[in-house]
Amino acid sequence: MKSTGFAKLKRQLTELQPRQRHELLILLQQPDSFPELIARLEELTASHPTCPHCRDDAPYKWGSMNGRQRYRCRACKKTFTSLTGTPLAGLRMAERWLEYAEQMMESTTLRKAAKKCQINLGTSFRWRHRFLQLVDYTKSSELGGIVEADETFIRESFKGKRDLSKRKPRRRGSDKKNIKWVKVMVLRDRNHNEADFVMKRFTLRKLERCLLPRLRSGAVLCSDGHLNYEALAAKHHLLHKPVNSSAGQRVREEIFHIQGVNAYHSRLKQWIMRFHGVATQYLHHYLGWFRWFEHTRKADAQPIDFIWQCAVQPRFQQLKRT
Repeated sequence: MKSTGFAKLKRQLTELQPRQRHELLILLQQPDSFPELIARLEELTASHPTCPHCRDDAPYKWGSMNGRQRYRCRACKKTFTSLTGTPLAGLRMAERWLEYAEQMMESTTLRKAAKKCQINLGTSFRWRHRFLQLVDYTKSSELGGIVEADETFIRESFKGKRDLSKRKPRRRGSDKKNIKWVKVMVLRDRNHNEADFVMKRFTLRKLERCLLPRLRSGAVLCSDGHLNYEALAAKHHLLHKPVNSSAGQRVREEIFHIQGVNAYHSRLKQWIMRFHGVATQYLHHYLGWFRWFEHTRKADAQPIDFIWQCAVQPRFQQLKRT
């Protein structure tokens, strides 16, 4: 840009509103990341031009929308872009996504993230749970070797709900008798593959539905002495090594224990405490969020990687499977 043009640009900057200046500052601080995200989307969509509505694989180009290529399906006649079918579809202020993803990587609360990014609290809530669509894609589909299984309890919460007619009012002070807890079962093998499940009722049928499809042949199930695990092992002829922790037993045969999954529980609870309570209906999102931290603890992850892995990549993985 010539000096005269740059001087004209500086004069125009004085006319910007505070919000517009903040958006411009974000683009100047991260000049390459956001275009890189859009470039990834466009490239992946062009290489796999599959309609997200009917899964037809022969769409054709149909103009552009917000700077992104738009396609039209020959079968259903519907149009789509690279964001259609992803949790990012329909979200505005795309230039602030990376800044918000950075706040999520720092485990910032909703209000602090909204203030930092200069967005509404409702927008902050919507963005968080849109980005947390990774929950069904980061669970390990196969667990092998020694598989540790144990449950932990997290207090039931109706945080954010306005209608509490289904719950009895709580007393002030200590009200431990009326506290209800939700069970979170975590499966973890020695290769740090995890899968977790929210269970309001820990029954044998739910245990079969969650655990059996993920156990490889020859896997050894190591758990506490809960009767559901023993019934599951006896019914499906699984190799089971229960650890009787109530009797002071910690390790069995020098290799069988559940200390790995218990340490996972401890890290999970300490991390959840920073949010001052998590609504039970969104607990599975936070479990997936923490699981992402566990998988990328040693990696040098960037905000663009968080958005890509959490919200965008699962859509294309699903299209490949279909």
